[in-house]
Amino acid sequence: MSNISLLAELQNVDLRHDENARARAELEKSLADSNTLNAARADLENTDTRTNTLHAHLRALELETGTLTEKLKQVNERLYSGRITNAKELAGLNEDEKMLQRRKRELEDQELALMEQIENADHTLKQKRAAFETESTETQKRHDKERAALHERDTSDAELAAKRENICAQLDASTLRVYDNLRATKKGRALAHIKNSACGACGYAVPGGLVARVKAGNELVFCTNCERILAP
Repeated sequence: MSNISLLAELQNVDLRHDENARARAELEKSLADSNTLNAARADLENTDTRTNTLHAHLRALELETGTLTEKLKQVNERLYSGRITNAKELAGLNEDEKMLQRRKRELEDQELALMEQIENADHTLKQKRAAFETESTETQKRHDKERAALHERDTSDAELAAKRENICAQLDASTLRVYDNLRATKKGRALAHIKNSACGACGYAVPGGLVARVKAGNELVFCTNCERILAP
């Protein structure tokens, strides 16, 4: 196999390795990115905290209502027991009863309003939990696929490294040095195929004499514009 053919094969290997590197960077970036899942988790936690606060408030109201009910029961027992005959004391008990009844109604109104809020909050919490679980499942599936893709890239790179080593063993050091230098300065493409009598990389016309020398394959011939190695 001629040096040009070997260099063309080497460039294909290197370009595939470059593509693996770009794909690997994207896969690793995606694996590290859990912003959507974290946002769903934070949203769920905030909703859960707000819902728990509402439930705690309702329990406090119910406790206060229970205490008031017990006090009201005690006042009524004294008021209607017939044992109290003092008018002033009876009037005081009547006022206590009215005050307790009024406060109880206020608490019960607050409880009803709060129970409506809790019903809405519980519904929202259920939706947020479902959204988080869905996002968590989808993220796990995506990450599993990305890890599998990373493994495929690693396997591919190992095969490419062995192939590159085999090609390089067939090329002389000076040819490899020219290729590597051009690859470093030409965005990874050291070699360009001639297409319709023009450089396949920059499109510059290749004189007929150079085309003939390239086809002969006895030397490295360079594009007079972009300076890449020309291949038939």
